[in-house]
Amino acid sequence: MDQLTRRRWIFSPITSWQARRLSRMTGIDHGTAWIKLRTTTHPEEAVYARRLPGEQNASGR
Repeated sequence: MDQLTRRRWIFSPITSWQARRLSRMTGIDHGTAWIKLRTTTHPEEAVYARRLPGEQNASGR
């Protein structure tokens, strides 16, 4: 488990649990599922879902 995933489990366990279920059901990776759920349930945090240049875009945009 990488550091970002670990922090997400600690600070947002409900979203992490839902993302785990979503990734198992749809086959998308956990990070993408977490971002999709978080931006759906907390739309004001969508600006933080953007990735830095050069990183893989996991937000599905």
